[in-house]
Amino acid sequence: MQSRVCNVSRRRRVLRQLSAVSLGFCLLLPSVVRVASAGNDEPSTAAANEQPGFEETWQVAYIGKSRVGYLRSTTSRKQHEGTERIVTESEMSMAITRFGQPIKIKTLIQTEETLTGDMLQYRFELLNPPAAPTRKSGRVENDRLIVETEIAGKTIRSEQKWDTSIKAPGYQERMLRESPLKPGETRTLQSFEPFVGKLNKVTLTAGGEEVVELLGGQSRKLLKVSMDSSIAPGTRVDEFLDSQGEALKTSTSLLGIGMTTYRVTRELALQSLSGEETDLAVATLVKTGKIDRPYDTRRVVYRVTIPGEDPAKILPSGASQQIESVDGDTVDLTVSKVVPTKVTPPKVAATVPNQAAAVQEKSYREPNNFIQSDDAQVQKLAAQAVGDETDPWTMAKKLEAWVYENLKKKNFSTLLASAAEVAKDLQGDCTEHAVLLAAMARARKIPSRVVVGLVYVASLSSFGGHMWTEVEIAGQWIPIDATLGRGGIGAAHIKFADSSFSDDDSVAPLSAFLPLVSVLGKLQIEVRQVDYR
Repeated sequence: MQSRVCNVSRRRRVLRQLSAVSLGFCLLLPSVVRVASAGNDEPSTAAANEQPGFEETWQVAYIGKSRVGYLRSTTSRKQHEGTERIVTESEMSMAITRFGQPIKIKTLIQTEETLTGDMLQYRFELLNPPAAPTRKSGRVENDRLIVETEIAGKTIRSEQKWDTSIKAPGYQERMLRESPLKPGETRTLQSFEPFVGKLNKVTLTAGGEEVVELLGGQSRKLLKVSMDSSIAPGTRVDEFLDSQGEALKTSTSLLGIGMTTYRVTRELALQSLSGEETDLAVATLVKTGKIDRPYDTRRVVYRVTIPGEDPAKILPSGASQQIESVDGDTVDLTVSKVVPTKVTPPKVAATVPNQAAAVQEKSYREPNNFIQSDDAQVQKLAAQAVGDETDPWTMAKKLEAWVYENLKKKNFSTLLASAAEVAKDLQGDCTEHAVLLAAMARARKIPSRVVVGLVYVASLSSFGGHMWTEVEIAGQWIPIDATLGRGGIGAAHIKFADSSFSDDDSVAPLSAFLPLVSVLGKLQIEVRQVDYR
């Protein structure tokens, strides 16, 4: 029975690791996975293998035909002040190449809980050099969750109300040992996920047995179990279990290429990476019709189809985007260029916003872990960029132009650096342009947020993953893009999510990327009408 418990726990860890990987993949326009050496990085072994009940499993990860890293999962028990705790740990190490530059990613998630599943504490760590490590730890004290977040060497402490009925990630999984899934059965689990810092609902559906191809050309008849997650909607993970409940293979249709893991020995998991090159650009780019002069577009109507899903539930509506349903999996998306209105909005009676709205509005103005508008270098650069200008929209355009002109080194080896790091090094890709511009805007008292979505690539007649910035001018959210420096954008950007990048935002920093990642590989876009200025 014990092996059954750990097997289910491993299934949840795989889901968290796939979610972590998706953060980078949504930004891989155009990119290549190649042979790299990060697979030899030594894992965190510590002295855990001497702890009571210690169990360890290893998996090797492939994207397409390319071997890109390993996954390690452990479960153990320890004594703390006379009580027994269950400790679970998930580690992922991957190496990819983007625009010819190597990227190394390593994540670690560790949780501690009581035997009855009460969450005690957790730790999350993301390593993506040359960016500074991102670390987050939390501990439960009565009805409060105390969280400490370290980004760019600075630690910020926060608190939030904790529902003591919420269980740790491993508890619901352990309960399945009493009643394992049977073919055709569906089970729903809910717990707190450290990766995104929020509740996650996972639905497990057991199918039938299938003949599955494994490494080395071997085939086995295995039980298929599919997993759907609330933190990564639309991204299904399939596992294939043997008669003992061991997961010998997992797969997901991530980005149309697919990510697959296989159960292996430690020695095999840590071997040097090898495999054929896989051009992720083919999978991440969404082919469409030609748009002449995309940056001069005033209005574009796109027909968007996501087979099996309703795009209206994924794409946001607002001033720049309107959605009209065509059928269950197709909408007409009208994207319009937005500029500040010159008409003074009428005065309205003061209203008291609800608490959630007030917190959200505050998050667009204040510094946070990724957008450090209070950083001395950020403030210095913002002051240099705007000079004596006081008009908010003119300042925003000056800030956009400054970031465009001064981030000259296009460093693609970092997936997401914080604004303070970018202000110091002045290098990066679209993510770094977006967070620095957002921070500089807030430093000049202009509310800002970042946007994750798609941008039209004229040379390829395709859309690719992108990130840009929005600023609030006279009550309007206006998009600007520091990778273009044109004083705003046209209608060739498609928005999927926006976030203040504050942990208090309804869309947390890392989960902002998930709506786009979940549909890449199956998203279809048709250009139906283009209007120019």
